[in-house]
Amino acid sequence: MATQPTTRRRVRHRSFAAQFALLLVAVGLATAVVVGAVAVGETQRARTEQQSKAALGAAALAASLIRQQTAAASERFVCEVASLSSTAQAYAQGGASLETVAQAAVAHASPGQILILLSPSGQVLAGAPSVTALPPSLGSTPTGAAGCSAPGQAGFFTTTGGNRLLGEGVAAITSAGVTVGRAVVLTPVGSGVLSYAQRLANTAGLHSDTALLLGTRLALPTRVGSASYGAGGELPAVLHPELRGANRTVQSSVGGIQYAIAEQSLRSVSGRPIATVLVLESGGGASVSVGDLALPLTLAVAGVLLLGIVSVFLMVEHFLNRPLRRLDIAVQRIGVDPYDATVAVVGGADEIIRLAANFELVRKQLRRQLLIATGQRVIAYTLTGETSVHDALIQVLRSLKDLVGSDLAMILLRPQALMPQGIVYSTGQSGPQPSWSDLERSSGVLGSLIREPRFLVRTHLSPEERSEVEEQIGLRDCLVEPMLSKDHNLGLLVVGNKPKPYIDEDSTFCHTVADQIVVAVEKSTRLEVTTLAATTDEMTGLYNYRFLVGFLDQQVNLAERSGSPLSVLMLDLDHFKGINDSHGHLAGDRLLRQFAGLLVETIRKSDLAVRYGGEEFVVVMANTARDDAEVVADKIRAAVEEMVVRLDDGTEMRITVSLGGVTFPVGSKGARNLLDLADRALYAAKRNGRNRVEFLDVTAPAGEPIAN
Repeated sequence: MATQPTTRRRVRHRSFAAQFALLLVAVGLATAVVVGAVAVGETQRARTEQQSKAALGAAALAASLIRQQTAAASERFVCEVASLSSTAQAYAQGGASLETVAQAAVAHASPGQILILLSPSGQVLAGAPSVTALPPSLGSTPTGAAGCSAPGQAGFFTTTGGNRLLGEGVAAITSAGVTVGRAVVLTPVGSGVLSYAQRLANTAGLHSDTALLLGTRLALPTRVGSASYGAGGELPAVLHPELRGANRTVQSSVGGIQYAIAEQSLRSVSGRPIATVLVLESGGGASVSVGDLALPLTLAVAGVLLLGIVSVFLMVEHFLNRPLRRLDIAVQRIGVDPYDATVAVVGGADEIIRLAANFELVRKQLRRQLLIATGQRVIAYTLTGETSVHDALIQVLRSLKDLVGSDLAMILLRPQALMPQGIVYSTGQSGPQPSWSDLERSSGVLGSLIREPRFLVRTHLSPEERSEVEEQIGLRDCLVEPMLSKDHNLGLLVVGNKPKPYIDEDSTFCHTVADQIVVAVEKSTRLEVTTLAATTDEMTGLYNYRFLVGFLDQQVNLAERSGSPLSVLMLDLDHFKGINDSHGHLAGDRLLRQFAGLLVETIRKSDLAVRYGGEEFVVVMANTARDDAEVVADKIRAAVEEMVVRLDDGTEMRITVSLGGVTFPVGSKGARNLLDLADRALYAAKRNGRNRVEFLDVTAPAGEPIAN
């Protein structure tokens, strides 16, 4: 009997526990529904928000690519044309010279680019292809050239008045500090750049369509969803609403597809909007309404649900809000920083983690594209700048190595007339740098590619492909791009020892850089050949009078600043006319060539020998006092006296030389009269019997001998 109450209490306890358990189950179910609804709502909001941000990023990317490939390309091209001395010379000559310059420049331009040369008042003087008037949106007198100090920063556009959009570059052309005209370069915006931007976005898992509008009409053919629109047509009005700000988006639905719409304006040099880049990002989830379900359950289990709400709040804060805020901040920084900040979410819902992973993938791809585009611009600017070709190629190798992510980069230039031994530029090799002859004799992969140039990618070199040269530089893998022009094979561009596998972008980038190197090296070679021909005497190989004038002026300025002496010798072959009359001009030419060779061998390496004209020569000796100059002069005279010239018929000729000298600054008045004073001393040597050395006595009074 004593046990019955205890049994009843246990039964009642169990009954209460069961009811409480049922109540907890009901509250748990209600809480689960609420949590699920909140999660769905938050996810929907996050997706919509990220869809908007994706549209903004895609619009900024498309506008940036359009500016880089059209407006920035126009600026670089027009600045290069304006900086050429031949352009200013053509303005001075006018007429056909301007047409020639325009045609020559456009021959090296990208397809579709237009060059217009204007007078200071804005009149069209020449153009290529043929141009008679400026586009109306440019105005009568376009201004510009600020972009030449930092090309690619402005990004201005114009239009022909129809449905054609062009990137605009304007630069002033100056001569002696005076503006003589202006050059305008127009680069048409093609559909390829929009396709490229759209591929980038789609590769990252986004679903965006891009349109380019001139007013309300399409400048290029566009496809939105399953509908296609031709150039000159109009999109449905709902697809290009007025956003009132480049950092805003709107949501619009067409044909059952939800779009986030963003825009970027392309402006003229006056700041007036010319065109609009419109991006339509599709996607988003269905909205779920939980009001009908959550309200009854909340009223029924209000007491217990309070705890559930707190739990839901904490769970949502931990698993959704906090990761979403981090994701929001990270995504916002994508548009502010140059894609440097990592988009990473630690913890949170799987969908947010996947969304963050997709944005991180987009960020990496955009950053790589930005780095490659920036690298190409920097490399092009380096190769076309004022830096010497040697220094420019070294800088290119460093940039190339960083952008590809390899540990080694090399440029192998084949022997040419101006570099008969060939040249090897490298950075990152583990051992000594090989010579061209070493590479050419190599039995490894580099030797075979030198003998038979071709594109090659190897993620790992086999033992047969690694000869002594490859072992010497530590080459383990390679991507090799031949540097070919229309006329000849220039050499090879090599990158190697990349920790990660090579990708298609590496090949495309190296191919572009190789083409840029070919253009730069050939341009430098032509310039060196032209300079050498203009400053060198063809017969003797010595420098000519044109080079002497500039060189002597530099040496005099240096002597004035440092207070050091400078001696000048004037030489004349005695009775040279008689040799021409007796043996003919061919014999005289042989004598001049042999004398020039003897002169170079006799003077010091620091001295400069010049053919002044005819049988007269000049020797410039920097940092040389009169006593030392007299020793060198007499050495030359004695060597010429011993020289024998043998003709083809066995005849031997001998000749002597007279020398006159003067030393700066003792008694002279500067650079202009040095050659005149040396010539006066030479005249004294001729007058006093020839085959002798006379130095000007600047202290002698008027009427006395001028040399001793």
